[in-house]
Amino acid sequence: MVLSCALTYAQNEQNSNQEDRQSIESWNGAKLSYEIHKKVDLTAEVQVRLKSVGETYKSFFVEFQGEYQPFSFLDLGLGYRNFDKLDDVGKKQGHDKFDRLYGFLQTKTSLDRFDFGFRVMHQVKNQRNALEMPKDNTRWRYKFFSRFDIPNWSFDPRMSVEFFMLDEVLSTNAYDKIRFSLGTKKNLKGPNSLSFKYLYQSEVQVKNPLSYHILSLKYEYSIRPDKRE
Repeated sequence: MVLSCALTYAQNEQNSNQEDRQSIESWNGAKLSYEIHKKVDLTAEVQVRLKSVGETYKSFFVEFQGEYQPFSFLDLGLGYRNFDKLDDVGKKQGHDKFDRLYGFLQTKTSLDRFDFGFRVMHQVKNQRNALEMPKDNTRWRYKFFSRFDIPNWSFDPRMSVEFFMLDEVLSTNAYDKIRFSLGTKKNLKGPNSLSFKYLYQSEVQVKNPLSYHILSLKYEYSIRPDKRE
């Protein structure tokens, strides 16, 4: 599946006769993580997304997530995101409100200095207070990710590729977006950390795909009680 999706993406890039539409964005946020049990984590996150590196507001969200680890190699999660997005295209412009519910299953393993993982997510995202033709973004998402542990180095590289599928099981055109990322995470003193990431996202299976170059910065504060009953 990975090879076929990648080949489809490459073919669309080569066959496009028009110049790609590209956009530069920055995604900046903060995340609070609390381990209530050695197998259960709760997180809360806020993020602001800006167009053209801070010139134009694009969207803002607040997200809550719970994650359960029944085995060392398996994670199960559920989450909710409240989304505010600026619609600045067309005659009717303003702020669109969305609710997104999602669930995921994630598996991971290690080989020498490499960590590997695969995540399957299903999201249901609906527009609120829309009387006519509400926008919908219900999808399946398949993500492969890895990390390489460099000895005596605190900026271990992290990479991922994610495929987005429309919620149309029998459609041959369901695959419509791909996202690559490359970054690192720096652990600071105490429970603090910073994540830096570059993402490239592009539409696929269209003649003139819209693509994004994204710079992301996230601050994280993790609470891990030392004593548990």
